[in-house]
Amino acid sequence: MKKIFIPFAILFATLTFAQTQTESQTQNIEQTTTSKTILPEGTLVKAALKNEIRGGKMQVGNQIEFILNQPLVIADQVVVPQGAKILGSVTEARASGVLGRKGKLAFDIEYLYLDNGQVVKLTGQSAKNLKSSAAVAVASAVVLTPLGLLIPGKGAKFEAGTVFDAYVAKDTELR
Repeated sequence: MKKIFIPFAILFATLTFAQTQTESQTQNIEQTTTSKTILPEGTLVKAALKNEIRGGKMQVGNQIEFILNQPLVIADQVVVPQGAKILGSVTEARASGVLGRKGKLAFDIEYLYLDNGQVVKLTGQSAKNLKSSAAVAVASAVVLTPLGLLIPGKGAKFEAGTVFDAYVAKDTELR
């Protein structure tokens, strides 16, 4: 009887060990697939302007640097730390002119760069289109002198540190 029992016990122990191994591997795979961090579309990103920009000194297509003003947090975990690099580009720029013509400056906030080299696409726009005061300049010129025609308009500018809102363009899996 001992001869029959020993092989049966060895077979049972082997099957139990194999089943335990398979269950353990399955749990590890589930943990790996559920631990992916997704940065959801529409997540608010606060971008602070790194340097002052002026409509008269910029050209369409120029890059603008920002830094992440607030860390991005998902489920009480910081997934992107404050200070991460953000880039945008100028979409419209015009210097102020005579007759009170005011400047224009518009840009898009486009990309968030993570420490590991991953790039997250953003959407966000900002513009400073100042209304012209040409009528005031012309009226001043008629009443005062022809020198009134040389009244300059106000330039469009944004100070360094100005914070703008941008949003994550699409769900992005963070590596």
